[in-house]
Amino acid sequence: MGKSTFLNRVLGQKIAIVSHKPQTTRTRILGVLHRPGAQLVFLDTPGIHKTGKNRLNKAMVGAAFEACREVDAAVYFVDAQQGITPGDVEILQKLPLGGAPLYLAVNKADLLADKAALLPILDAASKCGVTFSEIAPISALEGDNVTRLVDLLADAMPEGPQYFPDDQVTDQPERFIAGEIVREKLFTHLKQELPYSVGVEVESFKEEGRVLHFHAAIVTARDTQKRIIIGAGGAMIKKIGTAARFELEKLLGCQVMLKLFVKVKKDWFDNPRLLREMGYPDELSDLGGGSDDAAS
Repeated sequence: MGKSTFLNRVLGQKIAIVSHKPQTTRTRILGVLHRPGAQLVFLDTPGIHKTGKNRLNKAMVGAAFEACREVDAAVYFVDAQQGITPGDVEILQKLPLGGAPLYLAVNKADLLADKAALLPILDAASKCGVTFSEIAPISALEGDNVTRLVDLLADAMPEGPQYFPDDQVTDQPERFIAGEIVREKLFTHLKQELPYSVGVEVESFKEEGRVLHFHAAIVTARDTQKRIIIGAGGAMIKKIGTAARFELEKLLGCQVMLKLFVKVKKDWFDNPRLLREMGYPDELSDLGGGSDDAAS
């Protein structure tokens, strides 16, 4: 719905991966906006969706709800062309905000031919059983009305200490961000549901002078998926690697030597050790089910 695009726009740099597919974000991404006299800490959470049976899916939904308990304000994103769906209403009524103000961001409003198309969304917002402090039609991609929404959030913040130094924009290490960039390119180039079945395990991340040597394994659950990822004559994995390397060089400002390969590990999304190695939080190991053992 544009959460990650919004965060990248607000910070003026990319720290969260984006794609046209829902549920791209798998863990909480923290971003810090520094303003004169204010510091806003944003939490980009996984999208809330119907919980699946595997450990990773449960953790994604759990991370989103847990973040709601920590915040001083929350922004719920909907697509202007889809409006507020019954699923949105169900989620909104379950958010554990504890009295924190709630804002509705109607993203992709720039794509509406007639702004009168916003009226049904405003009507639905008034009937969904929660109170919005403000409803903001925005375009996260183009930046329309984004500054105004951030101003509203800044005004709602309580006084408090500065939590991060002026030059820090995220708590995510470059190693994790690099793995996420590879995963973004998997979402971009692979069709249908396959990107949801793969993860990225960073095996080596070393800087030598102005050159970054980065080796990563694309982890999938089945041999048939491995063949699709590699492609005929290695064409697909080469395309993914080229796109990831270009993005990383732009992001990190150095030459990147990237090596990708594919591993088959059955049920990797239920294995707490593998999930931790991929950079997902330790809280995953607190969930029931799954095993620390994996087949290579």
